[in-house]
Amino acid sequence: MPNRRFRLFAVLASLWLAGAAQASETLDNFFLLHHSTGRNLISEGSMRAWFAAYDAHHGTAIRFWDHDYNYIGLNNAEGENLGYYYGHETGNTDPDGLHILWTTANAARDSILNRHDVIAFKSCFPASGIASDAQLQQYRDWYLAMRDVFDQRPDKVFIVMSTPPLHRLATDLDDADRARSFASWLASPAYLQGHPNVVCFDLFDQLAHADDGSSVRNMLRYEYEESHSSSDSHPNETANAIVGPLLAAFFVEAAALIDLQTEVPGPGGAGRVAVYPNPCNPATTIEFRLDERQIVDLRIFDLHGRLVSTLAAGESLDQGLHRRTWHGRDREERPAPAGVYLCRLRTAAGTQVRPVTVVE
Repeated sequence: MPNRRFRLFAVLASLWLAGAAQASETLDNFFLLHHSTGRNLISEGSMRAWFAAYDAHHGTAIRFWDHDYNYIGLNNAEGENLGYYYGHETGNTDPDGLHILWTTANAARDSILNRHDVIAFKSCFPASGIASDAQLQQYRDWYLAMRDVFDQRPDKVFIVMSTPPLHRLATDLDDADRARSFASWLASPAYLQGHPNVVCFDLFDQLAHADDGSSVRNMLRYEYEESHSSSDSHPNETANAIVGPLLAAFFVEAAALIDLQTEVPGPGGAGRVAVYPNPCNPATTIEFRLDERQIVDLRIFDLHGRLVSTLAAGESLDQGLHRRTWHGRDREERPAPAGVYLCRLRTAAGTQVRPVTVVE
């Protein structure tokens, strides 16, 4: 627990940050609220190095901040620990603590919203121990209430991260199945559709064994275990080295949501694009609804703007619901490398862009 010195720093920090915050012309101030699994993703996944390389290539100036346990606190864009925390009174990033953070008036929420543009947050792996259907529903209710708050801040992008899976020695199939259900719900149109500034990085799916009916389904992958003989659920360095860059790329793509997407509602418009499952392995479905018959262009691009795949090239489509499947391949039918891509839908009403993550 933080001592009195940290509590004093929390008050001073929130006042300073609120006064120092300035509106950003571009969404380039990223923030990750996490605990130990996030710390390892950043360090072993070389996320800051990834952002530095991206900046060097694109001429951008991304500032990536992160916040650990309260007793560790805030790290600035240079990775330096600043010796204070944002004042989240519960010190808790379990779903109940996140619910309090986002749905109540508090200094931590004000500091985060005043300072940062693209805001990601996650619970740690104990939250994947969902012991009952009632607890699963409570999680959903809390995240719906948080989403209501995010809707009030369309100038920000919120990255909702699913919880990491538990080690096979630390859970059972029922709890693991419920954890998968919660993660899949967060990444689904049921949670995301109609909320353009809310996206999901499905960390659970990145780290968990497939939902394949086996005795280890929906548990931390064997090859990602720190130890095969103890129940430590922290993903190992191999996992972090793979997933960290994917999360960094996802931040960049999330930042593009507001800057790149324009949507014109009303007659002749296209309903919001949904992409699922996302991450894509090996295929994903792009779903959209047309209010009337119109010309549609649907393409996949990489982060450098290069065309990867064309799913609809000036097709005239009828009113109603439409789906296209991208099989994670380029124009030469070669598997697209793991990473983040842009799904772009153009109609007479405007353009919508959605990130699609490809995993191996």
